[in-house]
Parts: sequence; C-alpha cells; structure tokens
Amino acid sequence: MSKRKIVLAVASSGGHWIQLRRMKSAFPSGETIWMTTSEGHRQEVGEDAFEVVPDCNRWDKVAVLKSALRILLVVLRRRPTHVVTTGAAPGYFALVFARLLGAKTVWIDSIANAETLSMSGQQARRWAREVWTQWPELASAADQKRVKVDYHGSVL
Repeated sequence: MSKRKIVLAVASSGGHWIQLRRMKSAFPSGETIWMTTSEGHRQEVGEDAFEVVPDCNRWDKVAVLKSALRILLVVLRRRPTHVVTTGAAPGYFALVFARLLGAKTVWIDSIANAETLSMSGQQARRWAREVWTQWPELASAADQKRVKVDYHGSVL
C-alpha cells in the first residue's frame, strides 16, 4: 500500500507565484495545497486547498517571524509529503519545516536569477532534496556544496 502524496506548492505572490502556477499540471489534483502571500490568488487553484501566509522580507524581522510561525503551523497541520517551491522566503520556510518532518523537497530558483542562485536558493541548498535552476549556465557553474544544482528547463 503506497502512502498518499500531499504536495505543498509554495511561492510568494508575483513572479514566483506565476512560475509555480505554470507547473500546475504536474501536481496531483485534489492532493495539492497551494500556499502564497495573497488572498487574491485563491480562485486560481480551483478546488485544491489554499493557504495564505504573511509576506515578509529579510529587512523586517517581525514579519519574518510571523510568516515562519504561520508556515510552521500549516506544515504541522497539513503534513505534506512533498514541497515544491519557486521561492522566496515563504517557500524557504515551508521547505525547511517539511524536510524536518521527512517530506521530499524541491527548490526551483526563479528565472530572474540568471547570474547566480537567489539568496533564498543558496540557503535552500542546505535543506532541499533537489535544487533546480532555470538557467543551464548556473547548473554547470554552480559550486557543489551539499546539493547539486540541476537544470531541467524553464517554466516561462
């Protein structure tokens, strides 16, 4: 008997969200939980579960803490078996918390990062099972720390 797959698809609103949504067909319908920072995206996911978390950035430590705590609560309640994220901070926190609970994790760095991995992507390398870039040059040029950076194409 195989374990039911529950995918948590996470991205900040904006470009990260657009890139993640373009991969919708890869996720199992009815078993995907979408998480973002804007309530306005709820109608885009149809009948799939939807979670909103506070937006944050590295300059507002209180917002980071609020967002991280909300994401932790969602991960503990939903217990995803897989996390896929295109970033930024909310995706990083979801990836870390879910990985600590045994989930498989994939970080897909934003296509906007053409010369180097994003700051969140660099941090995610410590936690992600897989890290993907949307630029072939970054996969071949990436220094190999804990996780290899792979190129599988772009989503835009």
